[in-house]
Parts: sequence; structure tokens; C-alpha cells
Amino acid sequence: MTFNICFLYKYFMQQTNEIKLSLKREYDLYSNAMAFYKKALQEFEKKYQLSTQTFLERFEAGQMGDEADYFDWYAFAKLLARWRKTQSAIRLVIQ
Repeated sequence: MTFNICFLYKYFMQQTNEIKLSLKREYDLYSNAMAFYKKALQEFEKKYQLSTQTFLERFEAGQMGDEADYFDWYAFAKLLARWRKTQSAIRLVIQ
């Protein structure tokens, strides 16, 4: 009985460590993607002299027009927000 408990515990710990390692890799991938999105948002803000928050408010209100840049800006801002949320959840698990 003791052997079974020890074996199960070691197996569980090994699986837990592997899961945490995988999540750490995911966390790093998210960090890289988020850096890309942040840089892209900064470039749009500089180009249009407008904060992303103000842009989002105006775009969602239909006040910005239909330029391709605006759709990219909007998508990058929404993706960054989603990736931040997921990365935050991962951070809680790997700590």
C-alpha cells in the first residue's frame, strides 16, 4: 500500500511539473506576442496622434471611418486584451 501511495505521489508531482513547464512556455509565447501587439499599438498611436483607448471608443461609436489601419488597430487592441487576460490566468498557475 505504501508503495502505491509513493508511486502515485511521484507520478502526480511529475505530471504537475510537466504541466507547469508547458504553461511557462505558453506564458513566454504570450509575452512575445503581447510585445508585438504593444509595439503595433504604439505605432498606430504615434501615426494618428490618438491613444488606443480613445480610438476604441470612437471606432466602436462609428466615428473613425473604414481605413484598413483602423481595423488592424482595433483587432490588435482586442487581441492584446484577450492575451493579457489569458496570460494573467497562466501566471496564477505557474507561480
